[in-house]
Amino acid sequence: MSSSLPSIAQLPVIRNPAPSPNRNRPRVPPPPPPGSAVPNGNFGSLTQEAAYILGSGDRIALDIFGVPEFSKEYQVLVDGTLNLPIIRSVSIQGLTLQQAANVITKRYEPFINVPVVTVTLMIARPLNIGVAGEVTRPGSYKINPVREGGVKFPTLMEMLQLAKGVTSAGDMRNVQIRRPTRGGSEQVINVNLQNFLDTGNLRQDVTIRDGDTIFVPTASALNTQEVRQRASANFSADITKPIGVVIVGEVSRPGPYTVSASDLRSTNQQTELSFVSIDQQQGAVVGLPTITRALKIAGGITTEADIRRVQIRRQIRGGTEQTILVNLWDLLQKGDATQDILLQEGDSIIIPTAANVDLAEVSQVATSSFSPNAISINIVGEVIRPGALQVKPSTSLHQALLTAGSFNQLRAKKDKVELLRLNPNGTVSRRTIDVDFAQGLNLNNNPTLRNNDVILVARSGYTRVADNINTFLQPITGVAGVISTVSGVLNGFQTTINAFQNLFLGGDFERRNQLRQIRQQNQDREQQREDRQLEREIQRQDREQQREDRLLQLELQRQDRLQQAEDRRLLLEDRQRQIDVENQRLQIQNQQLELQQQQPQQIQSTP
Repeated sequence: MSSSLPSIAQLPVIRNPAPSPNRNRPRVPPPPPPGSAVPNGNFGSLTQEAAYILGSGDRIALDIFGVPEFSKEYQVLVDGTLNLPIIRSVSIQGLTLQQAANVITKRYEPFINVPVVTVTLMIARPLNIGVAGEVTRPGSYKINPVREGGVKFPTLMEMLQLAKGVTSAGDMRNVQIRRPTRGGSEQVINVNLQNFLDTGNLRQDVTIRDGDTIFVPTASALNTQEVRQRASANFSADITKPIGVVIVGEVSRPGPYTVSASDLRSTNQQTELSFVSIDQQQGAVVGLPTITRALKIAGGITTEADIRRVQIRRQIRGGTEQTILVNLWDLLQKGDATQDILLQEGDSIIIPTAANVDLAEVSQVATSSFSPNAISINIVGEVIRPGALQVKPSTSLHQALLTAGSFNQLRAKKDKVELLRLNPNGTVSRRTIDVDFAQGLNLNNNPTLRNNDVILVARSGYTRVADNINTFLQPITGVAGVISTVSGVLNGFQTTINAFQNLFLGGDFERRNQLRQIRQQNQDREQQREDRQLEREIQRQDREQQREDRLLQLELQRQDRLQQAEDRRLLLEDRQRQIDVENQRLQIQNQQLELQQQQPQQIQSTP
C-alpha cells in the first residue's frame, strides 16, 4: 500500500470484509463529534446537482465523514473513473452525484464502519451540445458551464440563441431534446416553445446536459400568426439580417433583390426592401420582410397579375422544396394578415398571370401598397400636350387622353386611337380602339393602361390632305412670288395658280399665304429687334471696356505717384543718414581736441 494512504490503524473503525449475517439491517451512522455538523450530501441535494450526469473532465469534491485523509478533490479520468484511496478505480461515468455517492459508499463499506459519503461538483467539464434542424447556424457547440463564480448549465432557449435563432419554417411546438442514457439508449424530450410564448411557462425552457442534441423540425404547415408572434422572441432568427429573394412573374421589375435592414421608402425606384429592427423598449417588431414589401421593391404588380394564386417556393432542410400559396385578394378584402407571409433567405416569389382580368378588381388592387405608385405612358400625335406622362396604375385610356389635354379639335382623328403595348416576351402588340367617352371602363373601348404603353392619336383625313397639298404647293408658291415681283408678265400664271388653289383648298390658300407673309414680317421685325439689341449690347460692352481702360490708367497713375513719393522718402532718409554721419565725425574731432588740450596741462602739473 502506498505511503501516501493512511494505514489501516489510522482508519476510524475497520471491519473485516467478510460478509456479515446482518448486512441487510439498516445502519445508523455514528453521532458526529461535538461541535461538528453532519454533511447533508447524501440526504438531500439541489435538483441541478442531483440531475447532473458525471463524465470525464469533471472535478468533484469527495467528503467522507470522519476520514479527512480521503476527503479531497478528485478529477474524473478520461475513462469516467475515479482513482480513490484503498478502493482504487471506481467508475462513475453516466451517474448523478447521488448515484456516485452511493457507489463509493458501497465500495468503502468493507473498510469503513458506516461510511457517510458526500460528492459535490466543483468544476463541471465543458459540455458538447448539438443543434440541428430549422436554426440559422446548426452545428456542434462546446459550452463552459462555469459562469459567474459557479456552475450554470445552459437552457434550451440559450442554446437556440447561440445558434442564431429558429427560422420562420421551424416547428416550435415539437422541439426535441435527444439525451443519451447510461445504457446506450436515447431519451427524447419534447418541448413546446409555442406554449412558452403563449403562457410564459418557464418549464418549457429545459436545462441542457452534456451530449444533448437539440432538433427543431420543419413545420408541416406555416402558421403566419405564430411566425409573427415569435419574430420578436430572443430565440428567433435575427430579422435585421439582410436576406436574398427572387421575384418573377407579373411585376414591374422581376429579378433578385436584397432585403436589408433600413427604413422602407414607398417609391417606384426602390431597389432594397427595408425594415426597422426590434424595438427593445417596447418589445415590438415593425417593418418585417413580408411578401407585400418585397413586391413593392420590385416596382409593384402589373394589372395582369393573379393575386389569388401567388406562390412562395422555399428550400427547407433536407433539400426538399416547400410551396406556400398566398391569396393577396383575401388580404385586401377580408383583412387576412396571415396572407402577408414573412420571407426567408433564398425564397422565390412567383406572381402568375391571370386568365381573366376583372377591371373592377384592377381598380381596387391599384390602390394597394404592393402596387406601383405610378406608371409611365407615352401619348403621341394630335393631342394638346403630347409626350410622356406619369399616371396612376389604374388609369384608363380615356383618363390618359384627358390628362394630355384631349384631342386637337382641328387636326385629330377623334373616333379611333391606336394602343401599342410591349409584351413580356419582347414582342409589341398593336390594336385599334374606338373612342367613346360615354363608355365606362372596359377592355374594348376603355382598357386599363400598363406601364410603358404608347397611345397614338392619328390625323384626320382632311388634315392629311391639307398637309400634303400644302407641302406640294410650298415651292410653287415661292417661285410664283419671285416671278410676280420681277415682272407683271406672269400675272396670268399667277391667276391659274390661284384658281388651282381655290379648286383644291376652297380659297383657303390665299388666307394661308397672307398669314405666312404676316409671320415672315413678324420674323423680320423680330430679327431687326434682335439686331438692335445685339448692337446695343456691343456698344455697352465697348463703353464698359473704355471705362475699365480708364480705371486701369488711373490705377497706373496712382501707382506712379506712390512710387515717386517712395523715392523721395528714400532720398530724404539718405540725406538724414549723411547728416548723422557728419555730426558723429564732428563730435569725434571735438573729443580729440579736448584730449589734446588736457595732456599739456597734466604735464605741467607734474613736478
